[in-house]
Amino acid sequence: MSTVATTFVDKLKDQSFTIILMIGGLYYQNQIFQQQLDRYDSVVKEKQEYINTIVDAERERMIAREKYLMEQRDQFIDMLKENQK
Repeated sequence: MSTVATTFVDKLKDQSFTIILMIGGLYYQNQIFQQQLDRYDSVVKEKQEYINTIVDAERERMIAREKYLMEQRDQFIDMLKENQK
């Protein structure tokens, strides 16, 4: 009877060690995965900020260009009015 109990305890110890190793491996993989997610989030945020900066600069450039072209149009219209007099 004691041999069966000893064998059972030995097998339980072996399996417990394997389970602990598996849990440790899963925990390590989870930590690495979380770090990668955090890194990807920061990269996405940086790229989105860069895109927003480019879009804002382009918008300002287009607004300035539109204003310039409207001024040119107004000057041309004024010049035509003066020539008709």
